[in-house]
Amino acid sequence: MTNIYDDPEFFKGYKSKRNNPLSYNEVVEMPEMKRLMPNLENQNILDIGCGMGNLISYILTHNPKHITGVEQSQNMINESRKKFKSMPVTLHHTEFMAFNTEEKFDVIVSSLVFHYIEDFRKCCQKLSQLLNNGGVILFTMEHPIQTATMDPEVKKQDENGVYLRMENYFDESIRSANWLGKNVVKYHHTIETIFNSLIGHGLEIECVKDLGQSEEVFKYYDEDKINSLKQYPPFLLVKARKKEF
Repeated sequence: MTNIYDDPEFFKGYKSKRNNPLSYNEVVEMPEMKRLMPNLENQNILDIGCGMGNLISYILTHNPKHITGVEQSQNMINESRKKFKSMPVTLHHTEFMAFNTEEKFDVIVSSLVFHYIEDFRKCCQKLSQLLNNGGVILFTMEHPIQTATMDPEVKKQDENGVYLRMENYFDESIRSANWLGKNVVKYHHTIETIFNSLIGHGLEIECVKDLGQSEEVFKYYDEDKINSLKQYPPFLLVKARKKEF
């Protein structure tokens, strides 16, 4: 299946949105991820869905030993390859579940990728296999309340305000959503599946955050956007550590 980010029109719109300093990525998501980052110095790090390299650029400022980036989109990987020549970064053009390596990692990070993976249990099994004992996984994904409905129009509005469609929450299957003028395919996972899949594969949860109420939201956004984010969280953040055996 062609990656949606390799559609020229979609990628142009995404690139403009992602590079906006007031995007949800930069205001809602990244500040919280950075606050919860484990020690990165001299660590072997895997970035799943490294995109255009925004998170890799941040990690490089903390003197890691090496960074491996995995990205399914050709457009994305091309952007990353422009940035990281002569740096301790290796990039792989593949989707995460098809990525094969004998390496083990001290830290795994992933920004808004896991809702594109159909089998979250197998994803967690792979994460556990790739982590060194004591290693940390820090990731964000679309919040399950955002992916619950099978209606592509997840938000509705009436005289009482904006609200989300929540029917079909327990039906863990494929979803689609209208974003940047295109139909984007993803998968819905319940909170129960997310947490129990991590726990069941030896990953001890250290922190969970419903993103949308960071100090940066109240600092940089106008009243309308603040009020919108008070209604429901767009993203879920989880930090977990592999048990030491």
